[in-house]
Amino acid sequence: MNVRTYTEGDAETWDAYVRGHPSGTVFHLLAWSDAVRRAYGHRAVHLTAWSDGRLAGVLPLFEIKSLLAGRLLISVPYATYGGILADSDEAARALLEAAKDISRAFGAKYLELRHRETNNLDLPEIDRYDTFRKMLPEGPEEVLPSLPRKTRAAARNGIKVLGENAVEIGPEWLDTIYNLYCVTLRRLGSPNYSRRFFRALRARYGDDCVCLVVRDNGRPLAGVVSFVFRDEIVPSFSGCLDEGMARRANNVMYLRLMEYAVERGLRWFDFNRTRRDNLGPYNFKRYHGFEPVPLHYQFYLNGAARMPNLSPSNPGYALAGRVWRRLPLWLTRPAGARITKWVP
Repeated sequence: MNVRTYTEGDAETWDAYVRGHPSGTVFHLLAWSDAVRRAYGHRAVHLTAWSDGRLAGVLPLFEIKSLLAGRLLISVPYATYGGILADSDEAARALLEAAKDISRAFGAKYLELRHRETNNLDLPEIDRYDTFRKMLPEGPEEVLPSLPRKTRAAARNGIKVLGENAVEIGPEWLDTIYNLYCVTLRRLGSPNYSRRFFRALRARYGDDCVCLVVRDNGRPLAGVVSFVFRDEIVPSFSGCLDEGMARRANNVMYLRLMEYAVERGLRWFDFNRTRRDNLGPYNFKRYHGFEPVPLHYQFYLNGAARMPNLSPSNPGYALAGRVWRRLPLWLTRPAGARITKWVP
């Protein structure tokens, strides 16, 4: 087994491997890595494993120089999933050992691998996040009846208030959704990602970056940016005004997104991760008929004394979150774009 650093000549083989691997995700594609580099300038140290001249594993990896936590290695920043994809335990362990060597050489405090499934790497894990995935119905007309009764009623009420044609889909809505997303993140007391990151993702994923917005008499109330990978759609960034929540715009938004996915021929809806203590979004997904599945975020602690927690659930960030909610949007939007460089 030969492990080496990724080169541009590996690009086509890398993405083909990710698309063909049963555990591959939209975040393992090089499009995500390129957007991270363009928006935040983080250094990529991707690794590949080869056996008899054939690609046998990949590990997308970034060096993060965080003012909050020191030097880190993350797979993958700003993403739900990441970590090692490999054909065998031998290849996976070879990639892990190479990543550990890089951690020690760089003086990184820890290496974080955001695995979706369990594995045999024997690394410590944080038990904080669940993901939500479900198979979609065969036809778009079956989506609404497939929802639980109360959620189905909420979607119908939203359509009644907002109208049948409240939803628009197209790349021209990206900046509108970004603005809604920033409003929501401020309300939650969390910093937002940069607009440059959104635009870089749109540029790299093209038609596989889906921008959907819900409007009321032309005024945007809610929106979501999703990514298509193989036969699934992954809503990743969303926002909703307080008025939109009262009008059930979120329910209409996800109903129409599921219908769009079915019309496009997709089979799976990945509702993304949520912290278990973030009860609002957590229960919203459960009420849509999705069952939580634990994620396996694993760590190699090189210089860290204990397992890290850069999430909003960290009690040390509680005061900062309360202050953030009170700041004006003209300040939180650019400040969040800078802060998130250090919180991957």
